[in-house]
Amino acid sequence: MKNFKLIFLLLFLVSFVFPFQTEVDEIIIPADAHEKAMAALKQLGPERGAKKINSHMVKINFRMNEILGVIRGIEAKSEKIESALKDLSAKETETEFQIELSGDVLFDFDKWDIRPEAEEALKNVAEVINASKSPKVKISGHTDSKGADDYNQQLSEKRAESVKKWLIENTEVDSEIFEISGFGESKPVEPNTNPDGSDNPEGRQKNRRVEIVVKKK
Repeated sequence: MKNFKLIFLLLFLVSFVFPFQTEVDEIIIPADAHEKAMAALKQLGPERGAKKINSHMVKINFRMNEILGVIRGIEAKSEKIESALKDLSAKETETEFQIELSGDVLFDFDKWDIRPEAEEALKNVAEVINASKSPKVKISGHTDSKGADDYNQQLSEKRAESVKKWLIENTEVDSEIFEISGFGESKPVEPNTNPDGSDNPEGRQKNRRVEIVVKKK
């Protein structure tokens, strides 16, 4: 840039010292002025102010752009997973993400087919699995104490399997990372009955659930 300014200043001074002829269309520069200008250009060298491109600098700039692209990608994934975890009210530890989905949201009464209303929550689960590149996902089904033990055990297993099947068929999760189990009514998170022996609907509702543990990479 300094060299360009020098040339411009030189030509500007030449125009005052040796005025141009304005009577004709062609601009005429006196011979001695032309020689001085050419000498100045020659002195600047063949590059004439052009910045020499350093191949190492180009490689560094290219690598920096790659790194910045990776960082932006990581930030975007981080934002996505944070949003999904928030929507799922998930808990996070150093080794895993813990997600609990209500059985009443996922399934109709006494059924194990996934309800349409549950699909958005399951998409968020898939987002967490894929974003964290989880090597293992544990899905466990749970019921309340209504009904026979054997029946509840089978129902909990079928519900866990249904969640796995939906995730594999409707998202891009790896089908090999799942571990499925059913616990029936054996692991309640709330009492199914009140202390006086009466029914506890709120407790039973919380016990009807599917727990998903997404292991971190």
